[in-house]
Amino acid sequence: MKPTELDAKRTVDGFSIGRIFHADHDLLVTLEEYDREVFGPTGLRTYDLAVVTQAGAVYLARVDDEIVGSCQFLRMVDEPDFFYVVGFYIRPQWQGHGLGRAFLQEVAAAIQKLGAAGMILTVDPGNTAALGLYKSTGFEDHTFVRDFYGEGHDRYIMRWRFA
Repeated sequence: MKPTELDAKRTVDGFSIGRIFHADHDLLVTLEEYDREVFGPTGLRTYDLAVVTQAGAVYLARVDDEIVGSCQFLRMVDEPDFFYVVGFYIRPQWQGHGLGRAFLQEVAAAIQKLGAAGMILTVDPGNTAALGLYKSTGFEDHTFVRDFYGEGHDRYIMRWRFA
């Protein structure tokens, strides 16, 4: 049986990341709460998170023992060297401290070890903070899709091909 978390990497000031391989119900409920805290009703549910944990990869960012962020990936079927970011966030009360950049860089390094040549994600065109973070770490504008998540939910699809 795989441990709940493996390859946790601790950085400065108690910040660490780790991949979860199995999430018990309590952790899934917590992650759903945090996902919806950031993304509202479109946030992932416990079912979605359980599937991504088993079929993809879920990384958690922590400061000491508190979960401050999450990143969920699935491998692209048509481009298997790219990982699709199902969700990436730093919880609102932890934003603005450089954790998003550190977390994104660490998960990029982690998925490269899994064979990823890059990642693809979607972002709300009005989310200037996220757009700035993604562009500054290597993502490029790729495609604008109107109503990507339904009427009124436009998105940019951005790509980051690792060097």
